[in-house]
Amino acid sequence: MKKKEYLKMMEEHSFGKTGNLFQKVHVTAKRAKSLYELDEPSKASFSHKPTFQAILETNEGKIKMIPSASLESENEQA
Repeated sequence: MKKKEYLKMMEEHSFGKTGNLFQKVHVTAKRAKSLYELDEPSKASFSHKPTFQAILETNEGKIKMIPSASLESENEQA
């Protein structure tokens, strides 16, 4: 691991920004699983293993967690 790259895994704790941590873990695990299911050339393009890559994407904000209430309202409209 590169120097201070481990800090990307850390997340500053704040009381105002607390979300559902179980949902965050669930979304990150689903992303890691989808990355593991890619073919080998696609996985080789990532600089990290799929699990760490999913954690980085979640912490950097590349993956947005949609609250379940908005999903339910979208399903009702369809």
